[in-house]
Amino acid sequence: MSQLARADSRKIFVAYPWALYEDRVSYKRAYTSMASALSVEFLFAEQRVSTGTVLGKITEMIQSAAFGIYDVSQWNANVTLEYGLALGLGSKAFIAFNVDKTDPGDVPSDVRGYDRLQYRDLDQLRYAVEDLVVQELGTGTTTVSPLERDRQELVALIRDNPGKTLAQLVSLSTHDKDYVQLLIRRSGSDLKTMGATRATKYYVV
Repeated sequence: MSQLARADSRKIFVAYPWALYEDRVSYKRAYTSMASALSVEFLFAEQRVSTGTVLGKITEMIQSAAFGIYDVSQWNANVTLEYGLALGLGSKAFIAFNVDKTDPGDVPSDVRGYDRLQYRDLDQLRYAVEDLVVQELGTGTTTVSPLERDRQELVALIRDNPGKTLAQLVSLSTHDKDYVQLLIRRSGSDLKTMGATRATKYYVV
């Protein structure tokens, strides 16, 4: 597949170590919670590379994606293999790893300077992936994107209902908590807060 074909894709390949996370659904949600808003599709390597047939399927997914995110926490052998495969195919690839579960000394010296996403929990991973998608692919439209439209609507909601907490904003909106949090993060310059943690209240600047 040509580089142009990948550049036109809004698919993102994700490889991650199964054994590292007991709740794989929550791990995948760090990605999929933003898929609709950013008009992207995440392709997960859900099979271990153990046969030529599986390797062929993974190769096709890598080639169909605009880029890949390879969570090499603890330098999982399977994910590292997929990362090497992506580099060999000339596909854009970003390393991700949990810094609390990965000894920096284990990172091979020849990739220590590569672009990477470092995180300590799934919220940090979600924020990093969100920024990376916008950086690499934009929001998916040349007009006002669904994400920007929803962001503006949330700012208007906060303007009309100042001093509400996250939970209260969720109850007033038509979106779930993860999506409202994403919109709030992208509205930092338009909002100010009072309080902390769950009691944080939001106001328009």
